[in-house]
Amino acid sequence: MAWMPAAAVAMPLRAVAASAAVPPAVRELDAAALALFDAAETGRWPQARAALDRARQAAAEVGALEAAYTDAGGELHRFYAAKNALGGDLIEARTALAAKDRRWLVSVADRLIARAGELALPFAPRADAVTPRIETLLFLARRMRRALVWEDPVGYREAQRDFESLWKSLRGELATSVDAKRLDALDAALARAARSRTIADARALHDAVLALRADRRTR
Repeated sequence: MAWMPAAAVAMPLRAVAASAAVPPAVRELDAAALALFDAAETGRWPQARAALDRARQAAAEVGALEAAYTDAGGELHRFYAAKNALGGDLIEARTALAAKDRRWLVSVADRLIARAGELALPFAPRADAVTPRIETLLFLARRMRRALVWEDPVGYREAQRDFESLWKSLRGELATSVDAKRLDALDAALARAARSRTIADARALHDAVLALRADRRTR
């Protein structure tokens, strides 16, 4: 799975043509954090526990990535900042899981996804203007999902408006690189999410962006 963080909103996490691929431990951390987010969203505690175990195992391997991170152009102090913050987030996630607090755990899981992005940042592409915006769509879709868990209609509307604005500017640029069915599917998912404001439809919107990204990467 490839992703991106953009600092707080979403930083690009794609491999740069001139650099090594994103390390497997960082990819696994991202996948585990997203699985934790998914499970926390609907209170599936056994799945959340398994996802957190995966994230902890991936995080344990991050310490060995210092050389790869700096070789790819990353600054050492940023590596340590992300690694140390990751440790704190994992402790907090364990506490939130023990309390079976959906709101708390989904927020921590979202931060873990951002940590994976920070660790992958040196490997991100510098020339591709579309990839960071697709990743920002994913961030905004997660923001919508998180707002539903927190019962925050204002936050949901704000994230939805930001998503719609970005998608409107990006859709035309994707016409030549993504199957039209993917674009139409995302249009439909966005319309449903705007109309229903349910966890299922917000998650379907997030999945539609993931599918669009995967389709673009295989072309």
